[in-house]
Formats: sequence, C-alpha cells, structure tokens
Amino acid sequence: MAHVAVPGGVIAYRTELRRKGGIYALGASAVVAALGGILLLLPGRITGVAGFALIIAACPLLVAFGVPITTGLSTIVIGVALSLGMWFGLGQWAAHRATKRPVADWRDWWSVMWPLALAMSVGGFAGFAMFALSVL
Repeated sequence: MAHVAVPGGVIAYRTELRRKGGIYALGASAVVAALGGILLLLPGRITGVAGFALIIAACPLLVAFGVPITTGLSTIVIGVALSLGMWFGLGQWAAHRATKRPVADWRDWWSVMWPLALAMSVGGFAGFAMFALSVL
C-alpha cells in the first residue's frame, strides 16, 4: 500500500507550508518594493521619503551597493536580486523551523518570520543611517 498524504491533512499542510514559505516571503517583499516604487514616482517629498523607506525595507541590500549615490542599472539589479534571494531563503528557513512542530500552520510560520523580517529591514535602515552619516 502506497503512502499518500491525505488532501488537507496534517502532512499535506506541512508540505505546502514548506513549499510555499519562501514564495510568500518573496512575494510580500516584492509587493512592498512595488508600492515603494509607485510612491517614488508620485510628486512630493513625503511620498518620496516613504517610497524610499519602503524600498529599503524590501531590499535592504541595496544600501550595501551604495544605491543612494550610485544608481547604475547593474548595481540596482544585483542589489534587488540578492535582497529578494535573501527574503526567499528566510521564508524557506522560517517554514522549516515552523514545521518542526507536529501540527504547524501559517501562524507558526509568521511567528518565526516576523522577527527575521524586522531584523532584515532594520539592518537596511541602519546601513542607510551609517551611509548617510558618513556622507554628511
């Protein structure tokens, strides 16, 4: 007799969580970055600052590549790609940690993911603050 996961059962749900955890983290960061890009295109200082803050929160590695000063296309593409890759990796790691429990759901994934997301975004802002203070 073959072992097949019951659709909607505990094992199927854990497998889905492990398979989609990184994709959800990647998608959420892409949505935040897109919202930040839209705000950057709108006129005004407040929308520009808010848009830049959202982009730094979604792509914190942009600061490591000097994005406020160097705005080359290759620099931006590499920073965004590496940031999105890190979000995917963190989402997968959070899914793996959340599914160590016998019965896991998306709340468990989020309880593991939110401190990582906060730390990654704060790290981007701290890098930008150090960058701004060194330039001023």
